[in-house]
Amino acid sequence: MSIREIARRAGVSPSTVSRIVNSKNVSAASPQTQERIWAAVRELGYVPNQHARQLKRPELDQKPQNQNLDCVYARTIGPYLDPFFTVLMRAAEITAFDAGYNLRYHYSVADIQDGKAPFTDTNSDSAVVLGRIEPRSLSLLKKWYKNIVNIGQNSAPDGIFDQVICSGYQAVRTCVEYLRSLGHKKICYMGETDNEQRFQSYLDAMADLELGDLTPYVARCLFNPTDGYEATNRLLDSGVEFTAILCANDMNAVGAMKSLREHRLKVPQDVSIIGINDMETVCYLDPMLTTIHVPLEEMGHLGVKLLIDRIEGGHTSSIKVDVPFTLIQRESCGPAKKRY
Repeated sequence: MSIREIARRAGVSPSTVSRIVNSKNVSAASPQTQERIWAAVRELGYVPNQHARQLKRPELDQKPQNQNLDCVYARTIGPYLDPFFTVLMRAAEITAFDAGYNLRYHYSVADIQDGKAPFTDTNSDSAVVLGRIEPRSLSLLKKWYKNIVNIGQNSAPDGIFDQVICSGYQAVRTCVEYLRSLGHKKICYMGETDNEQRFQSYLDAMADLELGDLTPYVARCLFNPTDGYEATNRLLDSGVEFTAILCANDMNAVGAMKSLREHRLKVPQDVSIIGINDMETVCYLDPMLTTIHVPLEEMGHLGVKLLIDRIEGGHTSSIKVDVPFTLIQRESCGPAKKRY
């Protein structure tokens, strides 16, 4: 397998492939072209020649070659793939590739619900698990993999496996505190709720506002724009009074803003919106979305480095890395205004 074959599969020049996979020069191609290149790398099972790379980059240590790592999406993946996963996976893939490993097999927990391993030829005892992992899925993965690192926003009990976490619980706390500083009390939660620490954080943070039963303020939906749009429609049709929506995922906020616009409600004059993740697209919304920046690329890099360190004997105890987040104040939040 050669760079020329990767180039032919991706429809680019060999030099472009080399700049992307060897020097990590992301300015060498558009994001769409980079996606084609990395897809070809996965499909063809390409692993760099470490000896040749050592000649070009003497600072690189010799690493084991042709070692596969599996990638597991810890949520059912439908037609819509949350950019959260895309960014994490790409960062993890680049780091693994640079170390002489191949992040080759990609599957979701939906593929293992029958208790059977999705692949029989994976030849890997190590996995990168992206996102919130359910107890049953975890028990299955622990049967199949010796080494696991979980990267996401929901912490697991210490000692189970290595983790790189940007706390969704603390992120929601920050969102609620920020909205309350603007005078908001009637704050809705939009997003997933089952086994979700962001939802628990919302309940805890709202407990002292004396709103009574918070059920009317909770818009349960999957993390995608369509569900966010439909959930906002349900909120508005229900007649519940609210001045802000806390979206546990930026993609829900995209749909929520579309619904509000169709109902002739202005953001933030009528309703404030805040999200979590700070995906690239939210800068292009009008108004621009106030959100929590989660350093996904750094988390992907750290997670794979932690996994490889375990594989190569660098540590045996379970390690948890807490990664900080940042509140990014843009245009979608303003002082509370009574809507009725």
